[in-house]
Amino acid sequence: MKKKLHNDYEIIERIKQGCESSFELLVENYKRFISKKIYKFNLYYDYEDTFQEGLILLYKTALAFDPSFNKTFTRFFEMSLERYLITRVNTIIRRKDKMVRYRDSIAEFNHCIKENSVYYELHLNEIKTILTPLEFLVFEKRHVKMFSIDDISKTHELTKKKIYNSLQRAKEKIQRHFNKE
Repeated sequence: MKKKLHNDYEIIERIKQGCESSFELLVENYKRFISKKIYKFNLYYDYEDTFQEGLILLYKTALAFDPSFNKTFTRFFEMSLERYLITRVNTIIRRKDKMVRYRDSIAEFNHCIKENSVYYELHLNEIKTILTPLEFLVFEKRHVKMFSIDDISKTHELTKKKIYNSLQRAKEKIQRHFNKE
């Protein structure tokens, strides 16, 4: 095992003065530490990006480090890195949850279009009976034919607010209708 030639305080002081080669020394001292933390948080599948973020955090932590607080740089960096990794893991979990919900809603609205179900026309006719003509028009243009809100607004001379309100009412009516069965 290599022995450090310079202590962290000397290296950090040089980094604050603008010496780039000093940061390379700091990277050499802490690259294994960063890798170990990445594996501890099970982020090895995204190792390269997380490692680069760890190096950026190392640099920012070196610039922010103040030895007058009687803490070692290693502990200060460890705390910063662990907080960053916890935030990254939580963000990944939240994104996965959102993706699952988003995929379900896409399938819910478009299942008949993609599969061309034999019940598609019946489904659409049933929806037509429970919605007002405006709600059905807006719902069909937006969710069946995939028109944008701007296109619907221009072609039918409706305000965006009226379109959004009609869509919301249509969704609520459809949901109520199919949930009571």
